[in-house]
Amino acid sequence: MLKGISPNVSAELLSTLAQMGHGDELLICDRNYPAISKSNRVINYPSSQVSEVLEIVLALLPIDNFVDEPLIRMEIVGEPERVTEGQKEVHQLAIKIEGRPFAMGSLSRYAFYERAKSAFATIVTSDNRPYQCFIVVKGVI
Repeated sequence: MLKGISPNVSAELLSTLAQMGHGDELLICDRNYPAISKSNRVINYPSSQVSEVLEIVLALLPIDNFVDEPLIRMEIVGEPERVTEGQKEVHQLAIKIEGRPFAMGSLSRYAFYERAKSAFATIVTSDNRPYQCFIVVKGVI
């Protein structure tokens, strides 16, 4: 236990975030994402929603302000322009925590998988909502 850090932050997550550098990417995803086959480093956050984990992460890690789209969502297959309520919720939460507006990018399912392979780490939640998969680009403190 550390002072000033939420008890919801696991030691594994804290260590991972501390190792990340500017521009490194972090994937936060729902329970359906194929994390084991598509990721090098997987952290499980059972009994949590993507938005809860994002709030934990963004309390410790800034979002990059040197890229146009520092938050990227997985597009809905067959409806790439449609943004789910869950995706809107995550975007608004990230803007609120960051205290500044920024665009949320999107990638098709397979393009998302390809980019996510190079993510520094993947955090898997138990979120049941479809398409709750996001890449967050780390900024500078």
